[in-house]
Amino acid sequence: MAVLSRSARFILAAALLALSSAPTLAVFGGKPVHDSEPLAKSVAAILYHDGSGAHLCTAVLLGPKLLLTAAHCTEGNRAAIKVIFGTTLHDIGDDRLRTVAAIARAGKTSAGKGKYAYQDPDDLALVVLGSPAPSGSRPTGSAPSPAAVTIAGYGATSELRNPNDAGQRRLGFDGILRTVSVPIAGADSVLLVGNQGQGTGACTGDSGAPAFADGHLVGILVGVSSPRASNDYCRGTAWFANLGRWRDWIETTARDLGQPLN
Repeated sequence: MAVLSRSARFILAAALLALSSAPTLAVFGGKPVHDSEPLAKSVAAILYHDGSGAHLCTAVLLGPKLLLTAAHCTEGNRAAIKVIFGTTLHDIGDDRLRTVAAIARAGKTSAGKGKYAYQDPDDLALVVLGSPAPSGSRPTGSAPSPAAVTIAGYGATSELRNPNDAGQRRLGFDGILRTVSVPIAGADSVLLVGNQGQGTGACTGDSGAPAFADGHLVGILVGVSSPRASNDYCRGTAWFANLGRWRDWIETTARDLGQPLN
């Protein structure tokens, strides 16, 4: 189990604090997830750093030590990536914190050619934890493409703050896991396209967030977008990688990583 030194705890806390002033984060317009709900046992936050600072993502548990997330959420120094379990990102004890032992990213396919980064269907990665997830955590399974999905992510409320100097609005970050339903406006074997035009959905920092239907994992958020005229670019379209086409890769890679799926 990961044990943080006092200096490491300070760095982690500072990184989370920095996110409070960052652009829109996580699920907006949703409801908090309670500790007793299944989602609380199968979703984790990923905090990583790159040259532009600290970034937050969401991941879903597939096995005791195996997570699935967006590949771009695994950039930077692997040793510096932190995985946090629980329904909040406050008062993080060693029991909720894990390090990363290995990462396997999906390869690029012809389906991803010509796609923008926010709709890249190949943006998937498996993450092996340094130690098993907390006791009581529940791995998830997969299901066919749905007409609507339930998503879960960390950090934002639906309250819009005052615009910044560029006229852009930002969502408040409070480090709480939330969930919301998003209708699927279109789907094929590559992507599920969510309609977030009603003011609910996912945003920056929610990359890698799981999409569930009837309790089964069906997609992973790879990006969000909306018309340029919108101050809040997340209230338009959400793009989920359809996991149906990745089932064989996930199973084979998990086995190669020494984390076979049940």
